[in-house]
Amino acid sequence: MAATPKSQRNRQTDLKAGDLSFDQKKITVEADRAMLLLREEGSSVAFPEVVAQIRDESERIAQRLGKTQIDAVTQGIQQDVLAAIEEMIGALQQAQRDLEKQKQQGQSAPQQAGQPGEQPLVGAISELKLIRTMETRIKSTTQRYAGLLQSDETSAQDVLPLLKNLSDRQARLYKITRDLVMQRNK
Repeated sequence: MAATPKSQRNRQTDLKAGDLSFDQKKITVEADRAMLLLREEGSSVAFPEVVAQIRDESERIAQRLGKTQIDAVTQGIQQDVLAAIEEMIGALQQAQRDLEKQKQQGQSAPQQAGQPGEQPLVGAISELKLIRTMETRIKSTTQRYAGLLQSDETSAQDVLPLLKNLSDRQARLYKITRDLVMQRNK
């Protein structure tokens, strides 16, 4: 759909973009549910932030598709969402492998202070790795937006709110890193 030049887009393109927007809104609702569960669980600071970012980006994608803005910016935001999901899956898989390794070695799993018998979703190392990948994604997204502006593929007016969002994400990343260091998740 994005490969179709704007001059050749028609009502059918608008309808397809609207359908995709509706599907994207369903993903946003699922992200809200996941965020609620993660916040209730309470042992992770990085995972709720990643899900919040996925949720916000999903909502932005739905809005852009609703306006039939099927361009490099929308595609880039979608790529960021997919990368974030892959990062979370990787971190969770690593946490599962670590837990299995501990069980095989006969060690008891580390317990979170204040909640005997319960263990954190992921360890501090996994959270730090996730924070690092979030930082890398912010940097690469900033570079992608700079490239779009230099190539005149999009206007500064279109990219400015996205850059503001990246700035906000960077500030939240600083906060969750500090929360992790200060062990506010325990």
